[in-house]
Amino acid sequence: MRIELIDLEYGVEPGRPTLQIEHLIIEPSQPTAIIGPNGSGKTTLLRLLHGLIKPRSGQTLGLAPSRTAMVFQQSRLLRMTCRHQLMLAGWLAGRSIGQLGQTADDWLDRVGLLQTARQRATTLSGGQQQRLAIAQALLSQPKLLLLDEPTASLDIQQTPLMESLFQDFSRQTADGEQSSLIFTSHDHSQVRRLARREIRLAQGRIVSDRLL
Repeated sequence: MRIELIDLEYGVEPGRPTLQIEHLIIEPSQPTAIIGPNGSGKTTLLRLLHGLIKPRSGQTLGLAPSRTAMVFQQSRLLRMTCRHQLMLAGWLAGRSIGQLGQTADDWLDRVGLLQTARQRATTLSGGQQQRLAIAQALLSQPKLLLLDEPTASLDIQQTPLMESLFQDFSRQTADGEQSSLIFTSHDHSQVRRLARREIRLAQGRIVSDRLL
């Protein structure tokens, strides 16, 4: 998915924008890291790209919320088992009903949570919930994957596994269209491992944009 933002402005209070972007194009061939200090607008930008919030002014081209998945810093899970959580995500994404159970188990296994299949999702630890949310997002087969500090809650042993899943996703092509990965991170080594482009925000504005 090729995304273009033109003269975009977002803010809750009139005259006090929290995000201002004059012009930004993100190509699917460039896994992109959004970096910057807390409060710089990183999460706001991801939420705009997902269509969860609307800009006060400007144009957003190429966005497709129905083909986009986002993993939040704080996981949003339902009071059901981990297996049913993923089965629901698969059903909403149009996956074959007869294969929902096996698909859910496959993804639980891929993120190291198969042993929690019958456990209620809301009883998992923070890191486990993060991994379940990642599995849920990837299972839905989005064209655009948005990750907000995706490994911040994970044990150091789990981070390489999740990063390998993100790398696999960014290399995927379906129907002649390459998948797009955009993520935020404070981990500069992670940015170098996963991204081909780095966009730095400060006070809601792009202050640097470079290829890695």
